[in-house]
Amino acid sequence: MSEQEREEMMKLMRDNFDFQDEPKLGIFWYDENEDVLFGVLKADARDVAYAGNVPRKTVSSLHKNWWTKQKMRYRAGKEKNRIYEGDYTKIPRGRIFQRKTDNVFEVMCGSWMTEHIMELVIDEFDLQTQNVEKVIDEHWEIGHGWSEEF
Repeated sequence: MSEQEREEMMKLMRDNFDFQDEPKLGIFWYDENEDVLFGVLKADARDVAYAGNVPRKTVSSLHKNWWTKQKMRYRAGKEKNRIYEGDYTKIPRGRIFQRKTDNVFEVMCGSWMTEHIMELVIDEFDLQTQNVEKVIDEHWEIGHGWSEEF
């Protein structure tokens, strides 16, 4: 192997390593029966911009809209998970934000969040435990969300 080929291979490995560790922002649901996250929508934090004076950033998709899209896919036979026929607020869900001031990643969730589920979230979104904060809010409690407002 030539020196140039070796350098190219090393660069590719470094690039892949960096990409794997890039923290993500996004949304998720937690399946209590299967003990897995599902309906995950995420993007590299570095690719998501802060909007104006908003002190946090996250992916732009709302849980309600993502759920509706998956429900339509299920009804068309393109999605296999029947769970999308139900109410999106009746299943544990959360969102990952990044704060502008200190780059801390906030896991917005309900009181249902356990240490085990938090570990699943940290792993799925490539977060570093030292700069992650769990934030419990009523909006993320089971049965709460946009559905009761409209």
